[in-house]
Amino acid sequence: MNNRVSDTLFKNGKLYLEVLKNLEHLFETEENHDVIIYAGEEQNQKVIYAHSVIFCCQSNYFRTAFSNNWAEKENGIYIVAKLI
Repeated sequence: MNNRVSDTLFKNGKLYLEVLKNLEHLFETEENHDVIIYAGEEQNQKVIYAHSVIFCCQSNYFRTAFSNNWAEKENGIYIVAKLI
């Protein structure tokens, strides 16, 4: 890895664990979300609150979808009802 941030994270195990803990917190809370995903059918539908930056870092599909406004956005929140 030639990235200074990743070098710092991996050299300092405590900092790395703290970053992972903070990322885990993002997945466990609705706090500061900018994506809502409706998954499943009506009666069994699950609502997932997420963060577009995480999706964009991990997925070309979402990077394209969010940059080209393929996903509907309401009040600053991307609404994703169908992923296919």
